[in-house]
Amino acid sequence: MRLAHSETTPWTPVPPLRGGTIEFKTLLEGREGAPDNYQLLIANTDTSFQSPRHRHNFDQLRHPLEGATNFGPKRNLDEGDLAYFPEGTYYGPQVQQEVGHTSLAMVVQFGGPCGNGYMSRQQMQDGFTKLSAVGKFEAGVFKRATPAPEGRINQDAYEAIWEHQNGRPVSYSKPRFLDPVHFREQNFDWQPAASEAGVATKHIGSFTEKGIHVVFLQLQPGAIHTLPPAKQIQILFIKDGTGSLGTGVPWFRHSAIELAPGEPATLVATTLTEVLALALEAATICS
Repeated sequence: MRLAHSETTPWTPVPPLRGGTIEFKTLLEGREGAPDNYQLLIANTDTSFQSPRHRHNFDQLRHPLEGATNFGPKRNLDEGDLAYFPEGTYYGPQVQQEVGHTSLAMVVQFGGPCGNGYMSRQQMQDGFTKLSAVGKFEAGVFKRATPAPEGRINQDAYEAIWEHQNGRPVSYSKPRFLDPVHFREQNFDWQPAASEAGVATKHIGSFTEKGIHVVFLQLQPGAIHTLPPAKQIQILFIKDGTGSLGTGVPWFRHSAIELAPGEPATLVATTLTEVLALALEAATICS
């Protein structure tokens, strides 16, 4: 089990792969090089931020905590919404100025069904530094000073770094979803737990054949909730509230908890608490 707190995690600048300004608090990270590597962070997005239309070779969840986040023309995630950005699905361009104010959001990026994994912060920074010596990053695009062997000059910034770090062309799975999946979480009804007093759930969904699972938990003050062990990594983000684990270790608003495969946990709420719980299926190579 690992635990991290937003209060004690510093803001760090992000390599300018995209246009404008964004900074991260990286709360949890997986194991570099593993197909189920992930990163859970809080993103502070300035109104200057923008990125071109693009797709990922990994999966992503976004959950605005304060203010809306733009993810395409006239497409905003309002505060409290949740969106799943699947591997291989195009979205954007993002223009935060379309919202007109900054946004604070929880973001989880993780290896998708086809086993490409997710680059670590160190891999990203290393690739950015090396490519900056042979070109420049501008508004989400890497522009080479000298054309690549196949003649290409411009390339998506993340894609260029991924190819440099992996030594091979990036491959994208055929999209399982044609668009990002946008949820109005506040419109889901809380369902009382049958066997735990003061506990309720909102089942948001399960995605792809790998069983990615998203649920919100609500714990009344004094309520106790036990999460059974799972075969995959489980991540808990404390959206609001205070309490402790069954071991007595405290958690607070915007704390994050990682449970390893096979590891259970018990949450004991001190105040009214809301938790986003995410199960990451270990990614395997697509057929």
